[in-house]
Amino acid sequence: MEFRNCWGKINLSLRVVGRLQSGYHDLCSLFFKIGPIDCLTINESVADNVKVIFSRTKSSIRGRNILLKTLDKIRAAGIAIPLLDMRLEKRVPPGTGLGSGSGDAAALLDYLASAGYPVERFAAEIGADVPFLLSQAPVALARGAGETLAPLQAPSARWRVVVVIPAWRCVTADMFVRLDEYFHDEWKSTSERARSEACQVFDRLVRGEFCGLLPNDFSDLLLREHGEYRALFTDFYRTGAIAWGISGSGSSAFALWNKDDFCGFGTTLPWVDDVLIF
Repeated sequence: MEFRNCWGKINLSLRVVGRLQSGYHDLCSLFFKIGPIDCLTINESVADNVKVIFSRTKSSIRGRNILLKTLDKIRAAGIAIPLLDMRLEKRVPPGTGLGSGSGDAAALLDYLASAGYPVERFAAEIGADVPFLLSQAPVALARGAGETLAPLQAPSARWRVVVVIPAWRCVTADMFVRLDEYFHDEWKSTSERARSEACQVFDRLVRGEFCGLLPNDFSDLLLREHGEYRALFTDFYRTGAIAWGISGSGSSAFALWNKDDFCGFGTTLPWVDDVLIF
């Protein structure tokens, strides 16, 4: 039996700066690792199986689980992976912008790599967040579709992070279609401006300075549709957070406190499904 923690991420900045030849959006984003958020247990077996248990929220996974898709892709390349029985305990549901599915896949790749299988090259094919969540970097500037990483040094345990999961979910592919309609391919930023902005955000956070709402091209769209976020951001500000925002394409919101200033966080907002503190 093997046990692996599964990590997630929040986006301290996220800008779309164009299109790649692959058709995917060209991103510049500051990834920050959080967790562990899920737990994966693996046994060799007589058949592939994934048992998914949601431990904090009522949810489900539609279609074929990313763990089975990962095994399909690796075996299709001719690598003989044994049949695996997997138990996945999920704290975070899909559609929250935290990369939880990618973190699950990264945990499986980590297990297979430790067993000697050459699987790291599949990370970017499985999901844009997988290379970061498979890496050892706590923070990285991500480019392209998210697979090109420049790791950054972060002070150990510098911040406390609160993640709030709302009652609604955001399907990533659908959100990018809606973002295209919103911006009509006239993006707010260029690659260089987005990189400079992300580095400035990171430098200010490292110094413990107040940043307020962090840059994310999905924020305008989501704030227009869900004004509830504003009440939550007010709670973040009132309780001493130095920065807050929406992670990825939504739906989760998050905030950062300087560790020494954090006195806990709770909310009575009726649309909140769960609150996680890291």
